Amino acid sequence: MKITLIVGSPRKNRSCNFLIDNAIEGIQSVSADFAINKIQISDFNIIPCNGCDICLRPPHDCPLAEQDDTKKLEDLILGSDALIIAAPNYFGSLSSQLKLLIDRSRPWKMKNYLLKDVIFAPMAATGLRNGGEGVISDLINFALIQGMIIVGNTEGNPVLEGNIPITSLQKHGLKEFLGKEEKDELGGLIAKDLGKRVAELLLKFKK
Repeated sequence: MKITLIVGSPRKNRSCNFLIDNAIEGIQSVSADFAINKIQISDFNIIPCNGCDICLRPPHDCPLAEQDDTKKLEDLILGSDALIIAAPNYFGSLSSQLKLLIDRSRPWKMKNYLLKDVIFAPMAATGLRNGGEGVISDLINFALIQGMIIVGNTEGNPVLEGNIPITSLQKHGLKEFLGKEEKDELGGLIAKDLGKRVAELLLKFKK
């Protein structure tokens, strides 16, 4: 079974990558047999959708796909049993790099929902503690439009641990921020538990 995880930030080895790596750790704690497919969105060139609507008509292909890396991403993402995306909070919404992928994924829906019934889990990274909800909402909307099954974390303490991993650079005291080598332990824990739940659900569904 294939689980694809997307680091939706233009910055490598930072907060989104931290969440993804913790999710991978959670997945592997369930079984080492999963095919882990980690994607760094900034490694791909994606041309913005221009609203031509050609994908609405058979064969529902995008003419821009001949000029960029969306076919490479399509080959990597389609066929996944689960998809986990970690996105940064840029002015209350997704990074432009990830939004390009979402906009250009329209042909996948038009080809009779190629992501239908794929398990989807959203994660977000934000600078301030009280942020990230807009990012999660955008990711959930993407999953709903594509016909995916959205899940959140149900591991650990139901009061102390949230359903969705949102890591922050801001400490709980709000006046201090994480140092260069410091990690948001709670955000990492929830991400790990979410990865574990996705893996357990896949095994349950495949029985």
